[in-house]
Amino acid sequence: MAAERALTERLARFFPQGPRTLVGIGDDAAVLDGRHRRLVACCDPVVAGVHFTPAAPPALVGRKAVNRNLSDLAAMGAVPDWLLVSLVLPHRLPRARLDALLRGVRAAAAAAGAAVVGGDVATHDGPLVVTVTALGHLPGRALTRAGARAGDTIHVTGPLGGALAGHHLRFRPALREGVWLARQRAVHAAIDVSDGLALDLATLLRHSGGLGAELDAAAVPIRAAARRLAGGDRRRALGRAFGDGEDHVLLWTQAAGAALAPGGPLTARARRAIGRVAAEPGLWLRHGDRRTRLAAAGYEHDVPGPG
Repeated sequence: MAAERALTERLARFFPQGPRTLVGIGDDAAVLDGRHRRLVACCDPVVAGVHFTPAAPPALVGRKAVNRNLSDLAAMGAVPDWLLVSLVLPHRLPRARLDALLRGVRAAAAAAGAAVVGGDVATHDGPLVVTVTALGHLPGRALTRAGARAGDTIHVTGPLGGALAGHHLRFRPALREGVWLARQRAVHAAIDVSDGLALDLATLLRHSGGLGAELDAAAVPIRAAARRLAGGDRRRALGRAFGDGEDHVLLWTQAAGAALAPGGPLTARARRAIGRVAAEPGLWLRHGDRRTRLAAAGYEHDVPGPG
């Protein structure tokens, strides 16, 4: 089996990019020339036993299915408009659980100002699968993974790690933050942190030409759940922040020394850098005066390798 990212790169080569595709396979979402405005599209599933436990509250499962996709739109600086929802239901799924699932989808869509406009339903003997396709538009430029520059500072919109303690079902997509960041000329690149800070940062750096980065261990914000799961051990909690995944915060890079506009949706903590982009490839972690190599580890699905 091959890594998920290797398959994505192979798919980008396999499917030619159309003439009205402005950003194609490989980023958080596609950007399309819709003649009158640029459309942004993405598609993510959630699968019982992979993205949530079968015992998870179905309303939260529906919410997560929508918000995973909205977080990808946020990373592009897009505003959501429409959703398509595909359901693959277990044969014996109780009606009450299906209704709760749909209420979760509806609530997440309404919170984002998006409309569910269609989809499909099938049944099988396997687990519950909910696939959402999100369509939105760009009010300004598109943020992509490909714009980071050596010397940029690195930032995140929220704390990291320990998401499986409940955050993975209850997170809020950073839609306002994404649109606002896209308006800031000092911001060069962005990505949705879904597979872990280290792996997603490495992905952004690879798309930006093979750059590297150094992170400040003392500056990385750690979620309280990660600290609890680590028994209060800072080093173990930091490891969770790097690799747990399902955080769904935005990571972005901006020109060193450049101040973003005052106000806006960012917290004071998000405005403080957690590291810096380097011309030297690879990830590094600085603990005071000590600098160590950081593995680009996180969550990846095992997928079939090249034939």
